Amino acid sequence: MQRPKIDDKLTLQADFGKTDAICIDVLDNPAAEEGILLKVMSRGPFEQGQQVWIVDRDGSKVGATVEDVVQQTVDSEVTLSTVLPA
Repeated sequence: MQRPKIDDKLTLQADFGKTDAICIDVLDNPAAEEGILLKVMSRGPFEQGQQVWIVDRDGSKVGATVEDVVQQTVDSEVTLSTVLPA
């Protein structure tokens, strides 16, 4: 999986099912070597500490942890921490 860019569409899979997300920011994660923080806008009952999958176009998955959730309206701004494979 390549490092996402702003405005990229992502698919997230959580215990409540799959949902679409739009990447709004990509940051290096100072707490994890080679880790990144992804801020996305998405719909769903996300909770801090929840484990989710980022599903790539080829069907491969990368695990991520929900670090923060800000409820905006129907959509939420969700910050995910992950380490993408090289």
